[in-house]
Amino acid sequence: METLPINTTNGTKQGLSERLRVGVLSLWERQLHHPFVVALGDGSLAHDKFEFYIRQDALFLDVLTKTFGYAVTKTNDHEEMEQFGKLLLNTLLVEEELHRRYGERFGLTASEMLATPMAPTNYAYTRHLLFIAATGTLPELLTAILPCAWIYADIGHHLIGNTSSVPEHPYADWLATYSSQDYDAVGLWIREHLDRHTNSITPQQEARLHEIFLISTRYEWLFWDMAWRLEEWPI
Repeated sequence: METLPINTTNGTKQGLSERLRVGVLSLWERQLHHPFVVALGDGSLAHDKFEFYIRQDALFLDVLTKTFGYAVTKTNDHEEMEQFGKLLLNTLLVEEELHRRYGERFGLTASEMLATPMAPTNYAYTRHLLFIAATGTLPELLTAILPCAWIYADIGHHLIGNTSSVPEHPYADWLATYSSQDYDAVGLWIREHLDRHTNSITPQQEARLHEIFLISTRYEWLFWDMAWRLEEWPI
């Protein structure tokens, strides 16, 4: 698993983003062994579970796109503003294209996918992101969205290294998307800018970022579990 370079002048301290990951390492590594992820990687994942996941992920990305809009309002740096705008557009265009292709495979139109009700876990995760985006600082927003970008890249690379013997893999497009250099660059940029904005923060501020990062990481695991169980509202 990739780590960031040391982010201090004396070479003795990790950047915050790496400290955040280390703080949740056991949960982070559990992502690779969730039965949904394992089945996704070896191609044995049932189509109904993957369809459920794709429908929910499309709804999730609509909300993630909005967080990039919030991020623009939290910085005066034009390079950051431009990059958040690019992330917004790329989320709409690149990843939604992936969903469109799978939607067509399942006989679903874009409007049918968007009409899918949010599952409880997806609703909770997206409300967490929207709350941080609306009320938090820029470092808090970057921290909230970082697990999504970083975990998917880690899983994409992990799975793509174990699929060479699977002919006509049913989820090859997904694996290619999340193991690509372009996708790697998203997480790397977020990590670099989070580290830049947190060179000098108080222990209380860092503790808050650890809390946010843990919550988002928990929801990443729960998102796989939600799709594996085809989660519904109990009442």
